[in-house]
Amino acid sequence: MRLSGRLVVPAVLVVIALACWLPQFGAISREGVSSASPRWCGEGRLEVREGLHILHLRGGPYDIGYQHGVLLRQEIRSRLRDQVLGSLLSGGDTSHLLLLRYARYVDSYLPAEYRYEMRGLADGAGLSYSDVLLLNSYEELISAPIPRQDVRELLLTLHAPFMPHYGSVVIPPSQAESPGRESSVEALHHRTLGTFAAFGTATQGGRLLHAVDLSPPEPNLDEILIIVYEPDVGNRVIVVGRPGMVGATVGLNEEQISVVGLASPSQDASPDGVRLPVLLREVLHHAGDIRTSVSLIASGRRTSGYNVLIGDGKPADAQAVELSAHQYAVFQAENDLLVRTNHYLDPDLSETQQIVSQTEQQDSRGRFDEIYEGLYSDYGRLDLLTAVDLLAREHVADIEDQGTQNREPVTGILIASSALEIHVVFHREGKTDVLGVKLDEVL
Repeated sequence: MRLSGRLVVPAVLVVIALACWLPQFGAISREGVSSASPRWCGEGRLEVREGLHILHLRGGPYDIGYQHGVLLRQEIRSRLRDQVLGSLLSGGDTSHLLLLRYARYVDSYLPAEYRYEMRGLADGAGLSYSDVLLLNSYEELISAPIPRQDVRELLLTLHAPFMPHYGSVVIPPSQAESPGRESSVEALHHRTLGTFAAFGTATQGGRLLHAVDLSPPEPNLDEILIIVYEPDVGNRVIVVGRPGMVGATVGLNEEQISVVGLASPSQDASPDGVRLPVLLREVLHHAGDIRTSVSLIASGRRTSGYNVLIGDGKPADAQAVELSAHQYAVFQAENDLLVRTNHYLDPDLSETQQIVSQTEQQDSRGRFDEIYEGLYSDYGRLDLLTAVDLLAREHVADIEDQGTQNREPVTGILIASSALEIHVVFHREGKTDVLGVKLDEVL
């Protein structure tokens, strides 16, 4: 059969589109960041300080995204290939087309400035915009945001208008790693964790100490990425992030506002909204006090369950916000202390708690009690050194069991809000060590 002249051009266009759409099985370099000298892209740069990666980004949303994409191009592409597509496509039940459909659905709820940032990131990393959207939203898929629905069913029931985005690069899952296996740095963002805030009568000088206690397996120091944002509009911000990620779950701004967001699985969940890490970026860039921070979170269109601890260094104070897609509760500090892990304390929200496993629930409650006991054992004497010790001592046995040869496991993140510093607490050669990054120093 011969094609008529009128059908030749459309047929060619369809073939070209499908060629761009289907996975391209090209090898991707996995080289790490060189520590010899900083990388530069416009006003952005990437440096390595004693093994800690620090990314500096400056400008408008597109510029910030483009700098991020260029400076961490290989790392971003590797994350998409190994941790996202590798985990979601390995079972064969979910197609890349359905994943891109979900990504476009997420896009319809994103604030404009983060769309621009992701477009810049995609251009800088040489990826399609849809794949960058997927990179920033896949975790809610693998954490089952809609109870009793598998990933495929969820993707098939979304009703948002969808036009396929034909990108020139689609990275296949790597065969080098086991499908679905996450790196230990992912633990920083969606596994059992703890966070605490101490101030006033609990600390020396009354200053605020805000921390994240990491769960085993602890990430290695060279897996931690500190990102410093200096946007044209909004507060300067420093966060603990990951290559290719636009949102934040741990961060501090120049107004001494600090945030830590921990996942708390809830049956009250919805795909119709903005992921909390993006809302927390909004808080960091636009809030100057706790009241505004809580308002931005409470009024946002949320998608899933989280426990958020917000600190303010001026004057020292902290509040906790427990939330799901449609409910939230605010808690004041008791005795100038606040602790949260991955379960709700609010009675109404507790009714919505999604029990992933009895072990994880017990781990969350046990970690909650351990952190409180540690804080009260040093109550009134808490300072930077005692907080570092608290973040390190509970991990000694685990680290010894794992072995530390060629490893520098990170046990916690400590935010000193009034000093505008984030400290990374880790083990090096059998001893606890700390690397601090000061917001106004690195800009």
